[in-house]
Amino acid sequence: MREFQRIDDQLVTDLEEVEVALLTSLVSQVDELLGGAGERAAAPGASDPFAAWESEFAAGVALDRTDPVIGRLFPDAYADDESAAAEYRRYAAEAQRRARVEDNRVVLAALAATDGGATPLVIATDEVGAWIKTLNGVRLSLAVRLGIESEADHRRLKRLSLRDPRTQVVAIYDWLAMVLESILESL
Repeated sequence: MREFQRIDDQLVTDLEEVEVALLTSLVSQVDELLGGAGERAAAPGASDPFAAWESEFAAGVALDRTDPVIGRLFPDAYADDESAAAEYRRYAAEAQRRARVEDNRVVLAALAATDGGATPLVIATDEVGAWIKTLNGVRLSLAVRLGIESEADHRRLKRLSLRDPRTQVVAIYDWLAMVLESILESL
């Protein structure tokens, strides 16, 4: 991947085919974990605020709260009060989940528009927030699966034998940090 360049109101870079496939796979996996894979996108032009409010409070996807990735992506608002945390989740969790799913869709659409890396990746500046949140969510998910809770954990994983399969995941984790840094620096 080349560094992102700002051109007018867009961030542009070239991605290799394997980079497009990797990002698409990682974002799709997180999206599936969030139950977004089976959802339909909101109808274009749907502007009825009451319908949006009703769907926000409708029963959504029940996230598996026993999965530590879900716990990391949606931490409890009240760590010392399960009752208050459950009440908060009741009112906010579905909207938060849908926001992440929508951000994932923005990223997946931009990746699909590259035609497997044949054309440059273009991110409109108004979509940068979705990219940052999505890539950070993927990194948080990888950190949970790798057991990274501190810089010391990361350093320990960087010293693994090349034969250890986790070294590839750590490399992806670090590469995602570089992608995020490039996006932020281009702003």
